Amino acid sequence: MILLFDFDGTIHNTKRLYGCAFRKAYEMLVREGFAPEHYYADDDISKYLGVSAPDMWNSFMPELPQEMKHKASMLIGREMIDGVKSGQAVLYDGVTEMLSELREVGYRLMILSNCRRAYMDAHREASGLDRFFEDYFCAEEYSFIPKEEIFLHIREKYPDTSFIMIGDRASDIEVGIRNHIPTIGCLYGFAAPGELDPADELVTSPQELGGLLRKSPPNTPENAVRRGR
Repeated sequence: MILLFDFDGTIHNTKRLYGCAFRKAYEMLVREGFAPEHYYADDDISKYLGVSAPDMWNSFMPELPQEMKHKASMLIGREMIDGVKSGQAVLYDGVTEMLSELREVGYRLMILSNCRRAYMDAHREASGLDRFFEDYFCAEEYSFIPKEEIFLHIREKYPDTSFIMIGDRASDIEVGIRNHIPTIGCLYGFAAPGELDPADELVTSPQELGGLLRKSPPNTPENAVRRGR
């Protein structure tokens, strides 16, 4: 069985890294006359974490010219990668232990993220993610199509197995709903209240996530989590 993990908000606590990068991009927009002066605290922008870059800018500043959306998005990306490389990336407490345990009991672990490939590669090196994950699917490589559509490519690549999708945003749960696979919503991430209600199971910590999955042996998909389905 393959466990598909979202990354930001599920494995990586992105808030501080994203907040610093976002503010630098916004300051650039202010300097160039595209935005009024305003300070955005980390909590003000956490709702955009885990959302693809095009969707984020279309929601936050839909009237912004496309070239400026791209410029600001690339600036955020560079700043976040620099932060990862300088040691500012923080995985949630208990994540490495949880991933190790799940590998030991026989699960295969992969990542499905709305991020860019360079960002994921920076994390792979900085946090040693290849100890746990055997494959990575980044939305940039699929022109930022929705995750539930990217999953079709994953299923084609790994046809003879079952899956569980794990994440902290509605887009992660939608992967399961659209493709009829179990889902686990991570309440410790950045979802709004009620956003993860459609998930098959909800967990409040990486430790709880690991405990839940250890109850379902990976070689018996019929025992996979299915809350109320």
